[in-house]
Amino acid sequence: MPLQKMIGAAFFAAIISVLSQFFIPIGTVPHTLQVFAVTLAGVVLGPVYGAVSVIVWILLGIFGVPVFTMGQAGVGVLFTPLGGFIVGFIFQGWICGYCSLRQQSWLKAASIGVFSVLVVYSIGVLGFMAACRWILQKPVTLWQSVLVCVIPFIPFDLIKMGLGIAAGRRISAALQKAGIDLR
Repeated sequence: MPLQKMIGAAFFAAIISVLSQFFIPIGTVPHTLQVFAVTLAGVVLGPVYGAVSVIVWILLGIFGVPVFTMGQAGVGVLFTPLGGFIVGFIFQGWICGYCSLRQQSWLKAASIGVFSVLVVYSIGVLGFMAACRWILQKPVTLWQSVLVCVIPFIPFDLIKMGLGIAAGRRISAALQKAGIDLR
């Protein structure tokens, strides 16, 4: 059983890697499909392996595989203005693992998903501010960071999160019906 879950985590690390390459560059932080992919991983794999799939994706990038947005790779990416968002996805994968529980209503699952996106935004904004201050030597305020890193992304990320939950719940149900338990 653990082998099956590890394979699932590797599979979703690959999905996150591929969907990270679909982006629309808007300012410092590009629009990507990472929120969808990480939500999907969490919902299908559960909290532990949802987070593990993100960690595997990050490790691939750290070791030089161009899996981050725009084909970036290397440990240095974690010290850019995007680094906090990348780290935040670990927590999103873990939190979204609770969205596919059968007894939860759609409203409760959506609330969990919204919370997961807020966690990503929080860690991402802190990382953005730290990179701007200490790496780029251009300090920004919290409000400036929120205007650049959060406000333009809210509607799209909520849609991607909702689609990730919906698709993940269906995939989880189909896998369980087939006798495959990745959670």
